[in-house]
Amino acid sequence: MAEYYEFEVSLRGAKPRLWRRFQLRKTATFQDLHDAIQDACGWEDCHLFSFATSFGRNAEEIATGIPPGAAFDEPEAPPASKVKLKSYFEYEAKCGYVYDFGDGWQHDIKCTPIVAESRFKRRLIDGKGTFPPEDCGGLWGFERCVNVFKGKEEDEEGLKEWLGDWTPNNFSLAEVREKFDQ
Repeated sequence: MAEYYEFEVSLRGAKPRLWRRFQLRKTATFQDLHDAIQDACGWEDCHLFSFATSFGRNAEEIATGIPPGAAFDEPEAPPASKVKLKSYFEYEAKCGYVYDFGDGWQHDIKCTPIVAESRFKRRLIDGKGTFPPEDCGGLWGFERCVNVFKGKEEDEEGLKEWLGDWTPNNFSLAEVREKFDQ
């Protein structure tokens, strides 16, 4: 028997709700959690990120994806690769995750400890919806992408061409699981 955490990650403010559920070893780090979120949600891992106890004024950072010596002030939180998941999730059941500080993608993360009979590094369980394309401008830009795609708004700036093969509601659990599971 092996010990894991089961995570449910949802994109805050997205309508309809976009989410993924997956499992990671308890010995994994917050960097591993970040990598799993990126792969499960179809993000391209080309922006900074951070994990915090919640969102807002009273949030405390848990781990950060800001490299040491970056153009920012030194982060208060340690690098995500140095913080084990069990150091936080043994005591807490949820946290927040921000990806791309420009677009400000806020994710709610819920965690449940589980025991699995088989051994694996990570496993995708379920999900719903297609996450926004990178650099589309946050929730407002995502809504615009969906509206242009569906023909509800004019495509005056060539947004359809920029979106390429991205389409809303094109999530295939089998396809993502094939790349995700390890």
